[in-house]
Amino acid sequence: MPQRGKNGKPEPSDAEVRAILVSAMAEVGADPALIYAFQRTGVYVCEENERRLSQSQLAAWNGAVDEYYKTSAGPRQ
Repeated sequence: MPQRGKNGKPEPSDAEVRAILVSAMAEVGADPALIYAFQRTGVYVCEENERRLSQSQLAAWNGAVDEYYKTSAGPRQ
């Protein structure tokens, strides 16, 4: 049974929220490497949150970006 929010409406699952975010990133033309890194790590690194992330989160993010470029034919944006 889905969880319900304070207003009684069903709340989306984590997977649904991630899918919504990935779709929004693609719609605005985000770099595919950043979308890939988000999908792999569940983290999106930007100026506003970079200082609050752990070293392991940053390493995972950077590793996912590198992995994208190593496995895709596209150039870095």
